[in-house]
Amino acid sequence: MPAKSSSGEVVLRIDLSTKEVQPLVEMSLESAGLRERDDLQRWIADYPEVIGPDLLLITSEFDWFALGDRKVSDRLDLLFLDSRGQLLVAELKRDKAEDTVDMQALKYAAYCSTLTVEDTIEEFSRFHEVDVVEARRRIEEHAPSVKTEELGQVRIRLVAGSFGPAVTSVALWLQDIGLDIGCIQVVARRTSDTEAVISARQLLPLPVVEEFMVRRRRRAAEEVVRERTTRRRNAATVILESAALAPGTELTLHLPALTAEWREQVEKVLETEPSAGKAEWTGISLRKALKWKRDGSYYSASGLVEALLTELGFSASVPGPQYWVTPDGTTLADLAISIEPDVSQL
Repeated sequence: MPAKSSSGEVVLRIDLSTKEVQPLVEMSLESAGLRERDDLQRWIADYPEVIGPDLLLITSEFDWFALGDRKVSDRLDLLFLDSRGQLLVAELKRDKAEDTVDMQALKYAAYCSTLTVEDTIEEFSRFHEVDVVEARRRIEEHAPSVKTEELGQVRIRLVAGSFGPAVTSVALWLQDIGLDIGCIQVVARRTSDTEAVISARQLLPLPVVEEFMVRRRRRAAEEVVRERTTRRRNAATVILESAALAPGTELTLHLPALTAEWREQVEKVLETEPSAGKAEWTGISLRKALKWKRDGSYYSASGLVEALLTELGFSASVPGPQYWVTPDGTTLADLAISIEPDVSQL
């Protein structure tokens, strides 16, 4: 059995008349005298299925990027549009991909994320030398969603003769956080002195698990949305983030919120220590939202009420924002609701 090549595959050529096989020896594109731009890039532009299905070539050697009023000199290899209305950046390397190829592709993807449907149509028109009307027709026929929606998230495909772990590990991580990035390995094998075959295979994402990963990410995203809709934010956090109260604003304990038993005992304390029912809004953080006038210590809105009740012999968990009022008589709870209606009262 012949040894596996650097691509991990053994490819055999069969003589159909004798049923005998011979291994096809892998070779680098460089050793075959093939070039990155003149050959590999041209092949993939003509046969985009090497990268993936349903791809329409928008442009090649695209360099019309600008940051503010400054033109960027970077030039991406190939830009496609898939049938779902997502641009796909293809970065090509003739042989082994250098360790920085992922960062290069990410930079191009970031640039392309600013392109609009109209930008894409104009670039297709320029590159393919057709008028804008024809360019629009072809693009909308290929990706009908662009008639009514903007482009989706940019996808990335890295194409090279081989990839080191520095690239594949980054690609795996980017996949895991939801970026559609993949590695396509292109291998040449000599069939005779004058002929060779080119094969391409998707290394990442692995075809057998790609659909599973897509479903897993979709479920994770749905769970995040569900958690956000069911988990309400703390009232004090809403006030802090909105800066609805100026630091130093005096707050007063809202006695009507206390039970009759609690109120009786608290009022006795306030007769001799009025400062026990006063606090200052700090604007610092949730746990240090209030500064008690009595001792100068920091508490959460709930923590300060509970500290006073504990001192009086009561054990209770209270929704603190309902127990403190601003100078105009508004409770912290009502203030938070005015900012964000669906808010927790804790």
